[in-house]
Amino acid sequence: MASSDGKRVNGSRALCVAAIRDLGRATVAETAARARLSRPTVEAALADLTAEGLVETAADQVQHGEAGGRPARQSRFRAETGVVVGVDLSGAEMRVLLTDLAGRTVALGPSGRPSCTDAAPELGPVVVVIEETLARAGFSRADLRAAGIGVAGLVSRDGEILTSPVGSWVGTNLAARFTDLLGVPAAVDNDLSLAAAAESRFGALEGAGTGVYALTWHHVSARITVDGAVLRGRHSSAGEVGLLRSFSDIEVPAGPLNESIARISRPLERLLADPSDAEGIRTQEALVSAMTPAIAALVLAVDPDVVVLGGELARYGQLLGPDLAAAVGEFAEGAGELDVVITPASLGRDGVSVGAAHRAFEDFSTAIYGTDGVAPPRVRPDLSRGDDRSPAVPRLALLDGGGALGEAVRAAPWASGIRGHADVADLLALDPAPEHVFVDLAGPARAGAARAVLARGIAVTLAAPPPALDELDELLEVAVRDGVSLAVDHAPRRSPAVRTLRACVDAGLVGDVTAVWCRHLAAGGEAVTRDQLASDVDVLHWLARGTTESCGAVGSAPGPAGREGGEPQVSAIAFTLDNGVSAGYLRGWGAGPGRRFYTVVGTAGRLEGDGDDVRFIRAGGSEPPGPVPLSPPEPLPHPSAATPGPARSVLEARATLAAVQAAWLSLLRDGERCRVDPPAAPVTHSTRENEEESRC
Repeated sequence: MASSDGKRVNGSRALCVAAIRDLGRATVAETAARARLSRPTVEAALADLTAEGLVETAADQVQHGEAGGRPARQSRFRAETGVVVGVDLSGAEMRVLLTDLAGRTVALGPSGRPSCTDAAPELGPVVVVIEETLARAGFSRADLRAAGIGVAGLVSRDGEILTSPVGSWVGTNLAARFTDLLGVPAAVDNDLSLAAAAESRFGALEGAGTGVYALTWHHVSARITVDGAVLRGRHSSAGEVGLLRSFSDIEVPAGPLNESIARISRPLERLLADPSDAEGIRTQEALVSAMTPAIAALVLAVDPDVVVLGGELARYGQLLGPDLAAAVGEFAEGAGELDVVITPASLGRDGVSVGAAHRAFEDFSTAIYGTDGVAPPRVRPDLSRGDDRSPAVPRLALLDGGGALGEAVRAAPWASGIRGHADVADLLALDPAPEHVFVDLAGPARAGAARAVLARGIAVTLAAPPPALDELDELLEVAVRDGVSLAVDHAPRRSPAVRTLRACVDAGLVGDVTAVWCRHLAAGGEAVTRDQLASDVDVLHWLARGTTESCGAVGSAPGPAGREGGEPQVSAIAFTLDNGVSAGYLRGWGAGPGRRFYTVVGTAGRLEGDGDDVRFIRAGGSEPPGPVPLSPPEPLPHPSAATPGPARSVLEARATLAAVQAAWLSLLRDGERCRVDPPAAPVTHSTRENEEESRC
């Protein structure tokens, strides 16, 4: 009974790990629904995982524009606490893919490093490349949990090399050798088997009941997949049709494979650019003719749903596929017309390294998650970078204060696997240094951290402008002086309701905009911070397509009862914008924390929106409000370190913060209307004393 209970507990824990990992951040109810477990079981599992450091309790947050009410406590899977590596040693160059514990790409290995050969079979250089890849992502060997390695040749189930182009490997248990060298469990398998498994789970063979993954070359080797699993055969050689003597008379380009592939690639590249290129056509026809008998034999034997063309020449699958399908269809006499779908591999040359990483997740759950039986994650390679294997995005880092920007960064596909840091000194000590840093710290620490990062010539995206205008102006001065990119995230603009309101304005639904306002309904006694007010003012500016010229504010002490003490709080603000549009802000109580209602009034009607919906009322109110379909939430935009100086968004943030500063000064001066001065060009430092003297 005890053994049975232990298995049941471990199985529940494995389901919980997979659920919170795939959700990233979730409540107990959401995790329980995903794992199909009871709440008490999930609560107990999350408590254990939190104690072990794999999960952390996320701070309560109210997303901008959502309905009120205290949010449920959430947990966050700490995917950045470890990494898994997939290595491809089957080609002329090593290919290394590093993922976090959620399967998201963290880093790619450096390009140009030669793979192992019969003349250079040593594994030490492979370990060096893995260590370099760890370092470029801010990790060390201590963070590595498991490894998967793909090699050419036949490999036994336990990692012994049966046949190989590297002769000295034959008879060696390469998995055991890598385990010793790396200090973590390692799996070694045939390159085609790993690539076929990857395409079956994440690529062109996904969803195919039966598939064939074929190496794109004159002699065809292949792997067969059935319901996502690779058919290995008794000697791990199922699909090696290229070994048949009946294909020995096929003319194969002479010389080393890497040189032969280069010679074949050049005319095919020209054919991609010019469909009439004569040498390209001859090369295409030769490849199709050489591949047809083996592919036809596989199609007749397996009757697959899909045939995928992989390997070094996979990028030319669109050139080869149609003609190859037609040739295969005509090849077999008496079999009728073979109707076969032939398509290029969607993972391209990364199929082996992706499959190797997946194999590590599949085999070493305990080493990776501390729990046996956790289903592997969906490995998400970075396929946007070119053949030079340089990352498509800058090296990214996050100063993590547990806010919404950090969550948006982790959810962005271009930043998958980004590692969070709590201390700016630790982040700046990384080698190599990051090229772009997201600063998600609380108000008082935000400006200082951003200043230190900008001073190192590193691009910065702020979660919000610093609370004080002079602090933002100092950051702008540094960015302009040193030509460093500085941006400010405008998270509310990405919410469905706000995006829908702006789309309706841009489409002319309300005609010419004449007024905009925001009603911010807060919980009783809740003070409005400058960050919150700046978010609302930014939305008003964005919807009105203007910025504040002057404003006047009235307020009260915090809370609906107007209790004494503390800094006065804004209750209402009237803005005049530079395009003649009037704008207003009103704070009230009683609807729960953080609920906003935005109104846009125009010559043809008005829009009413909150976090739940947007409704349109025609001018005159002759028709009842009509719901407008909400736009999907917009992901965090791609960072760019290529544009020198501050991005436009930071100048918009500066205009917003200047309006908030003027509103606070107006409040302190009993509602006196205060003017908002634009920033100087170039941006100059301005003190709070100067602002009080010049703007009121």
